[in-house]
Amino acid sequence: MAPQPLLAYYAVLAVALFPCSSFALASPKVVSFDLQRREVFIDDAPEHPLRRRANTVGATLYNAQSNLLYLVNATIGTPGQQFSLQLDTGSSDIWIPWVRSLACSQKGRCITGAYDAAASSTFADVAEDQFTISYVDKTRIEGDYINETFAIGGATLKDMTMGLAKASSEQDTTSPFQGIVGVGFDTGEPLYAQTGITYPNVVSQFKAQGFIATRAYSLWLNDRESNSGNMLFGGIDYSKFNGDLTILPLQSDTRGGGVSSFTVVLDNFNVVGANKKVQYASNLTIPVILDSGTTLTYLPDSIANAIATGVGAVSNANYGVVVPCDVTNSPATFNFQFGNANGPTIISEISQFVLPFPANIPTPRFRNGKVACRWGILPSGENPNLFGDTFLRSAYVVYNIDGAQVGIAQTNFNVTKEDIREISATSSLPGATSTASGAAQQTHSGAIYLTGGGGGLAGATATAVETATGTFDLGSSTATSTGQGGGKKGAAGHVQPPSKSFISAIAFASIAFFAMAGGSMVIFI
Repeated sequence: MAPQPLLAYYAVLAVALFPCSSFALASPKVVSFDLQRREVFIDDAPEHPLRRRANTVGATLYNAQSNLLYLVNATIGTPGQQFSLQLDTGSSDIWIPWVRSLACSQKGRCITGAYDAAASSTFADVAEDQFTISYVDKTRIEGDYINETFAIGGATLKDMTMGLAKASSEQDTTSPFQGIVGVGFDTGEPLYAQTGITYPNVVSQFKAQGFIATRAYSLWLNDRESNSGNMLFGGIDYSKFNGDLTILPLQSDTRGGGVSSFTVVLDNFNVVGANKKVQYASNLTIPVILDSGTTLTYLPDSIANAIATGVGAVSNANYGVVVPCDVTNSPATFNFQFGNANGPTIISEISQFVLPFPANIPTPRFRNGKVACRWGILPSGENPNLFGDTFLRSAYVVYNIDGAQVGIAQTNFNVTKEDIREISATSSLPGATSTASGAAQQTHSGAIYLTGGGGGLAGATATAVETATGTFDLGSSTATSTGQGGGKKGAAGHVQPPSKSFISAIAFASIAFFAMAGGSMVIFI
């Protein structure tokens, strides 16, 4: 039970959180965020450009490779204080670092924004010491609920409720203390789990204040090499995908029986090799969460381990789970079928799961001279199955909160045109051709926050990585891996591909440390 002042606040001021005034936009009524890829290092604060184009409200979202985050520019307060916040479909709250917190007193930790209540004329403390949120990686954030003016993408929201983070359980004192803007369900808020009460989060406020007609948005991350992408609240851009848009019903969770996450059913998975033959297949019915706040893709241990064996991934004490970078050139694909046996299949190029190390990491090599890259699929272990950015780049996904459904289609990479249609009906998506039913109840509930994967320690000396031979037909390598500064080419040492227990241990270490360290590269063992 929450303390009475918080309950009383929401009982008395619930109407105030849904302003009567609205802001009418030209048709289609959407709020659009233009995405850009960018590396952000701990000592390199991002810029805060804002762009606006006709008939949309736009802002820049950065893919911060070194910290493995998607960041959106926002201003909070009056006058506006600038922030870069992680955009996360796996959680539901906005929270921002407090300028006087211990974390922000440590040099370089709050480079993406820290809030100063004394500098804002619109600050209101809703409930002191009542905000608390815990994530999958065990990170715990505590502070106050506040009301403030929140401007994002050219849209200004009045009386936006958010958390002011005064304390964190993070032990690392060098990684960024990064705020989040969660765009999940109101029922995904920790306040709901604690009291049964919700407040309108940013998606609900977009609708309540007239910027969009229904609580729905579309996500297009584009491919791994691109520096452009888009997130569109209230609409669908039909130029960004090919084929049919298929509806997938969202699955309920075991706690409460309601829908509180973007969980869909994965019905089938297979690997198609360079020879166009199936190298691996798994028929299954499991819940997976489509989560933009997660960098990698997390599958059941047996599947993740089989894939790692097939592609020749190895677990390294310094760098995590790695593969030769020239695997990027393979024509092999991962095929994900959703819903049921007749459901949509998203085909992902293997290159989307091969992640180069950031520029501030010494280039690791295998003992046979090949350059190593991070591998983008890890075991989920006891955590939920998560389909993060490494998968989402291949899919155009429409997240429909009001309709308790998602729409999914094969993405079109590197498209420059637009064909935007407004989502005006609560329970339907314009142009969707079918619904793929399927049932797999979600056992997880609560916020998701897993941003990292295998990596190395910035400033460390690169060491040779043992080599393993994959079992999948990936085709012959077409890239030559020499790299800056060369590197001594030694005999190809051999180790077995990672065992289930070892790769799970590496994955657990990377999950725990990376989410706490904001994705910074670390030595795990």
